[in-house]
Amino acid sequence: MANGYRLGTWPLFTLPADLKWTENPPADANWAFQLHSARYVLDLIAASRITADLAYQDRGLALLQDWIKDNPRHSSPSIWAWNDHSTALRAVVLACTADLTPMTTWLHDSLILHGETLADPGFYRMHGNHALNQNIGLLEVARVLGRADWLTLAGNRMNTLITESIDSEGVTNEQSVGYELYNYKRYRLAENRMLAVGLTPGDGFARLALMPEFLAQATIPNGYLEMIGDTSGIQKASITGTTAEFAATSGASGPKPTRTIVRFRAGYLFARTGWGEHRPAADETFFSVNWGAGPVFHGHPDGENLTLASFGSRLLVDPGLYSYTSSSYRTFFKSRSANNVVTIDGATWNTAATTRLLGYTATAHYVDVRLGTAGYAGVNQTRHVTYSRGLDYLLVEDRNDSSSVHTYRQLWHLSQDSRPAVGASSVWTQKAKGNLIVRQLAGAPKLDLVKGRTSPVQGWISYSYGTKVAAPVAEAVQTGRHVRYLTLIVPSSGRPTAKASQLVLTSTGYSVTITIGVHSERVTVSGSSIWMHTLS
Repeated sequence: MANGYRLGTWPLFTLPADLKWTENPPADANWAFQLHSARYVLDLIAASRITADLAYQDRGLALLQDWIKDNPRHSSPSIWAWNDHSTALRAVVLACTADLTPMTTWLHDSLILHGETLADPGFYRMHGNHALNQNIGLLEVARVLGRADWLTLAGNRMNTLITESIDSEGVTNEQSVGYELYNYKRYRLAENRMLAVGLTPGDGFARLALMPEFLAQATIPNGYLEMIGDTSGIQKASITGTTAEFAATSGASGPKPTRTIVRFRAGYLFARTGWGEHRPAADETFFSVNWGAGPVFHGHPDGENLTLASFGSRLLVDPGLYSYTSSSYRTFFKSRSANNVVTIDGATWNTAATTRLLGYTATAHYVDVRLGTAGYAGVNQTRHVTYSRGLDYLLVEDRNDSSSVHTYRQLWHLSQDSRPAVGASSVWTQKAKGNLIVRQLAGAPKLDLVKGRTSPVQGWISYSYGTKVAAPVAEAVQTGRHVRYLTLIVPSSGRPTAKASQLVLTSTGYSVTITIGVHSERVTVSGSSIWMHTLS
């Protein structure tokens, strides 16, 4: 009512009473998209129903009518006016407005225009959550106008889309944990709306029941979602009555998941020490590994990426989403360098590259995964991750082979409050609780820390949309044609300590003794074979 707009996570901005619809105070794509989605109109109409003061409703209707007048279908002043997604969400606003207020000629005509636009096969997105919301928008317009043909079209499209969008294990094809949650909520809404108008949801909707389990497994022990792909660090998936509720509440409510190690065919491995059986649930150790196709929708080039959380903290961090607006920072957050992987100086990563799962084994004693990729031209990269379930440590072997000399950087993104220190062969963090040590066992790489660099961008994490914080990245640098890393990673509640001894490197692997406290294990890796023997 005072011309103030608070959209998404952005602060309040005061705009002119008569909008030109080109306003964008934060110069952000998502903000402009939300302005043209017009969902705030429903807040005004709701305020009238709560207070019985029609001034709120009048203001909402005036905003809609002004938008329609100022934004003709093919000559609007903003690219966001008839964007595929804003049009879908605004159609729902128009339909709900027609439900809640008297129908007028301008509102009726706008509903027809939005319905015709959404029904147009040339406008239909066909894939992803934008297509889903287009179908929801078309359904609602059809319901209000009594258009059975549009209702049938929306239902058929949704029944086709869901089997493409959600696989038989309940994993979305959008390559993002955050968008797994978003798709779950939107498809549940779509299902309910289909039923409400007499449409029959197809068999694919049964896959929705599988999605909370993926979200539970993708939740780190402190209850937040792992920031894989375009995912915010402040998201939780507390879906009542499911294992996702248990994970989001760190065991306070909901049914407990039955699995601690889960591999999904879409390219995810999630593993943890438990769900709070022997130590507080928030203190359990969790790690994830990624592989699969190059990024689509909301995915990042994160093949071979490793994340780690333990003792209530994110230890090895995926830096997150940040923003949808093009900038050097968005480029970084969507880049190879924003992952815990090995990069190559001066080389361009092929975003179409696939990361292959070469092998996977999980036993009572260890979890072992082998990955391979060739995203850099002329370079073969493999990563072999071995996790000890008994002593709670990771061994990561990275091999990089090329006929040319390259400079390689093994990157480990640490949390902003980790207070890392660097030694001759190790980097360790120094928080009051929740730490790790990253120790290089082979190759003698040069170790360094980067934090908050602006050119080229490196050393940032984004936990919520549009915000970023400087955070340290541990770099281990080597140069050569055949460069090999063997890295020991150990989480700890307090000061991390670990000892590696009797190391033997071979052409197909290695053998090493790892000691944590008073306990030791001998690990031998040879190609696809692994032996882990308890010594004490």
